[in-house]
Amino acid sequence: VKSDLARGGISSSSKTRECDCSDADDEPSATALQSRDIKQQSKSNTLSFLDEKDSTEESFAVKRSVNREVVFQARKKEGSPASLPSFQGKSNKDVSVQSDSDSDGSAEDIPPDSDDGSSSTMSSSSGSSKAQRVIIPDARKIRAAKEKRRQARAQQDYISLDSPHTPGSLQEEGPSSGEQNSDNELDDHERRIEFAPKPKTLRERMAEKMGRDSDESFSDSQEEEDQQMWEEQQIGKGVKRHQKEWQAPRPARQKKMDIPETLPPASIDVIKKRIIAKLDSLREVHRAREAELRRMQLDMEMAKSSLESLENYTTEEQLRFYRTMNVFSRNLLECLSKKMALINSVELDMHSLYIDQAEVLLSQRREALQEESSQIQKLTYNTDSHSNGDTTGGSNPTWQSLSEEEIGCVPCDWEPMAEQQVELQSKRDDLLKKAQEVFADVQTDFWDVKKILSRFDEWRVSFQDSYSNAYIGLCIPKLLAPLIRHQLIGWNPLQAGEDFEALPWYSAVERFCHGQGYEESENMDKTTLPTIIEKTIVSKVQGFVELVWDPLSAQQSQTLTTLCKRIQDDYSVFDGEQSKPVKAFVEAVIQRLRSAVDNDVFVPLYPKKFLEDKRSPQFQFQNKQFWSAVKLLGNMALWDGLIPEHILKELMLEKLLGRYLMIAVLNESDPKHTIQKCKKIADCFPKSWFIDLNTGSSLPQLQNFSKHLLQIAHAIFKDNNDSSSTRKLFSDVLFVLKNIKAHDSIRTITEKCQCEDLLKALQ
Repeated sequence: VKSDLARGGISSSSKTRECDCSDADDEPSATALQSRDIKQQSKSNTLSFLDEKDSTEESFAVKRSVNREVVFQARKKEGSPASLPSFQGKSNKDVSVQSDSDSDGSAEDIPPDSDDGSSSTMSSSSGSSKAQRVIIPDARKIRAAKEKRRQARAQQDYISLDSPHTPGSLQEEGPSSGEQNSDNELDDHERRIEFAPKPKTLRERMAEKMGRDSDESFSDSQEEEDQQMWEEQQIGKGVKRHQKEWQAPRPARQKKMDIPETLPPASIDVIKKRIIAKLDSLREVHRAREAELRRMQLDMEMAKSSLESLENYTTEEQLRFYRTMNVFSRNLLECLSKKMALINSVELDMHSLYIDQAEVLLSQRREALQEESSQIQKLTYNTDSHSNGDTTGGSNPTWQSLSEEEIGCVPCDWEPMAEQQVELQSKRDDLLKKAQEVFADVQTDFWDVKKILSRFDEWRVSFQDSYSNAYIGLCIPKLLAPLIRHQLIGWNPLQAGEDFEALPWYSAVERFCHGQGYEESENMDKTTLPTIIEKTIVSKVQGFVELVWDPLSAQQSQTLTTLCKRIQDDYSVFDGEQSKPVKAFVEAVIQRLRSAVDNDVFVPLYPKKFLEDKRSPQFQFQNKQFWSAVKLLGNMALWDGLIPEHILKELMLEKLLGRYLMIAVLNESDPKHTIQKCKKIADCFPKSWFIDLNTGSSLPQLQNFSKHLLQIAHAIFKDNNDSSSTRKLFSDVLFVLKNIKAHDSIRTITEKCQCEDLLKALQ
């Protein structure tokens, strides 16, 4: 404010130092100017300073115009109240700032449009008038004036919502309010240039929103009225059109809808067909209703049985039983988990005992075979050309001649010696005693299979639904596996006379699965016993097959195949889609047979001069090895129906017969021995291979075998010996060819050799 006043004083001293003092006859024009200033006071930007003490005194005003001119009004003279305002240089009166709270007639402002005239008048009279001294109020007075204005505004009982620059507010409040607001306005150089419209006040926004809502409500109500009117018009049009359509063609329709006096005659067949069709539909509905009735009756019976079971066993009894079973199951699992290590240890020791015995027997047999082969090899290729079977040292070893029965005899199995057998039995007894001590510190309720299954049988009888929902039938085989393995520690599947069905666990499981009252009804545990056989018995037998079984042993092979076939007949574990344990067992058998063919079969070849002598060691050794291979061929045939047929044919026909046996048969010089060997070989073939064979010739793998028999028959016929022995040989050849279904070869022999009578005798 001080800076503004200073600038105003400087400008007034330089430009308008002296005011225009006109004569008395110019007084009317000055009065008119004053009234016009009062009317336009609200539109001008003027800061007025007025001393409130003397309202009759003239005041000066600082006009804020573009060129920042300040107009000062001097106090009027006492003698001439109507004269123009003038400045008195020697006056001791102070000049005060005109405030917004002063009276309306205390000051007169020069309008903006009279700025030029006043300035020119002042400039023209500056030379004749004396300069007057301007006194500017200090800061204390300015603060006192502002404080007085704030107190005056605080007396109002409301806060105005209008902006101070609103023209309406200036008109309503009058000049005083305009003067009050003028102090708070910024100068022109401090004002901002507004490039956007000013924000609206709260009152303006409220008024605008109320007006918009009223317009929207009015427009919505108008649209609803228009829509309702349009719907009524459309409904009226539709009703009128419908009435016209039904009123106009009514006479014509009545003519078309006339019922004829006579109806066409109906056929009895048509009526009968319609009645039959209707009857069939009713019967179908009746059958559906009967089926629904049966289902409802079944549901009622089940509901009654459930109700009876719930009535018989209260909730407290069920809870007590379930808690008891929970405790029993936890204790049983804890007991078995602790005893598993001991069971595995004893079982491993027993298997190691059998494995050691099998390895000893196998090594002894192979060492004996190798030693004898080396000895005969030396004897064969170190002989003198003049001596048959004599060694270079001149010593003649003694070889016993073989009889006809001994020549075609299959060698016996390689058995352990008596001392080895006694030692094995003593170790076996010690292990069995050790196995009995495994559950010595356990109550019978937790190792006796019969008592354990009785607990689950009670559950199955009392609460069948929860028993089936818990899938106990699937858990029992795995739960009983350690106990069953414990009882099977002394069982040897390769030894005859030992049967796993004679053990206590088998009778307990069989009673649990197929006991009294469960034969006819649907038993959910009927697969428990076959599952135990698959996962426990077959797995144990697989270990014996891989490590203990000797395929060249007829006794072991017979016992093992008999056991497997009984399992197949009773439990059908080898039929259909095989389980994982069964697949592993079959693969173990195949690998063991393949290893026996590759490593344990040896049929040597010697010069013909040695083989013609039946007393020579070469002939005897070759004969023994040949029949040992035939024995293996027969042992392999026992697995027919247990392992895949194509694999069995590959092992027997392609490898064993084609690689070893046929070579020995072709090198045989005696037809009688040849037919005998061929007959033994043919007897080993499974009968199932030739059941559906109707091609006229035998299997493709037996073509060479049948051709060699045909050649033997031709050789016998060339001798022209019609003795009984010759006819016996013909009969044996035809019998072998008949067994292998080589009908083409039989027909050729009968036509060429004229032995139809022998063929009829065979049929």
